[in-house]
Amino acid sequence: MKIWTLHMAVAVACGQALDTIQYGAFLQTATYSVANQLGYFVANGLNVVYNQVPNSTAAFQSILSGQYDILTATVDNALNYRFNQAQNVTVLGQLDQGPDLVLASVPNITDISQLKGKPIIVDSPSSGYAYLLQNSLAANGLFLNASDYYFMTVGGTAARYSALVNGVLPNGTVVYATILTYPFTVEGEALPQGSAPNILARISDTVAPITSSAFTVGEANIEDPSESSLVVRFLAAMYGANQFLQNSANSACSIGAIEAQLGLSQDVATTEYASVVNSLTGEISPGGNFTVSQEGIMNDFAIRQKFGGFASLPANFDVDEALAPGPGKLIDYTLRDAAVALFLQNPYYSNCTLGDN
Repeated sequence: MKIWTLHMAVAVACGQALDTIQYGAFLQTATYSVANQLGYFVANGLNVVYNQVPNSTAAFQSILSGQYDILTATVDNALNYRFNQAQNVTVLGQLDQGPDLVLASVPNITDISQLKGKPIIVDSPSSGYAYLLQNSLAANGLFLNASDYYFMTVGGTAARYSALVNGVLPNGTVVYATILTYPFTVEGEALPQGSAPNILARISDTVAPITSSAFTVGEANIEDPSESSLVVRFLAAMYGANQFLQNSANSACSIGAIEAQLGLSQDVATTEYASVVNSLTGEISPGGNFTVSQEGIMNDFAIRQKFGGFASLPANFDVDEALAPGPGKLIDYTLRDAAVALFLQNPYYSNCTLGDN
């Protein structure tokens, strides 16, 4: 810990070159926007290279191969890779509980019943949000195993949002519905009438809380001194930014950071901000320190299991033990704890000059 602290302090004070960290993500979260726009990464001596991941498969190949130093992805992916494929992926902490996670459709679909017989575009039919989507549709009388609908693999949320707004895939295939999340749900609602996707259901209508986005690494990164140093400093920056984001006194600065990072109008950015500070589904965690909600991840596990997503697990599989945090387990707080301690030793409160900040 003292080595990380000294490195950061000396690098910032002396203007040394920043250390580069490769960060993979499906979208630019509000916490990332605050950290990037308001100087948290630089204060921690980091040059963060943001890598837009195209889909879950590519994302986890990249984290396991070492192409990315750290990844934020749905925790369901980590459950799948760890327990179904015996891959050594580790969740360092929870970033959010699914801001604005919705089932959205093209404008001429106004009710879930109209999706019967139609394809629904997803990142992957066997990971990510697919099981939460199945649960929402089942609650409304449509079942995948009854062929009431079928999944069509397209890719990450950005690609699916583009397809939904255009009404077709690049190859001309007609699109009907998908699952969206921050920031695309609000961006879609801001489109002109007749172009905006319809919100058919919110995932939180059928299950809440959930653990959604999680900080994820390959297990080997925890033991590697150079890798762990980068990841700890990245998490320290994100922790500070998340604390700043969740403080309502900083709302003007947070909204400004979201507006600048995503290229939005102030009105849209303000609505985006409201979604990420939502106490049930926002960019929150128990205790505000990236702790994984045990109720949330248990809900994720239960929904996946409900729809056959753990077919190969032994009958005596101990879910409680598997999801309990600890060194070498799916959830390991070693680097999270170091990051929080690092930030508290070297606090940084943004470079924003709006309002009282």
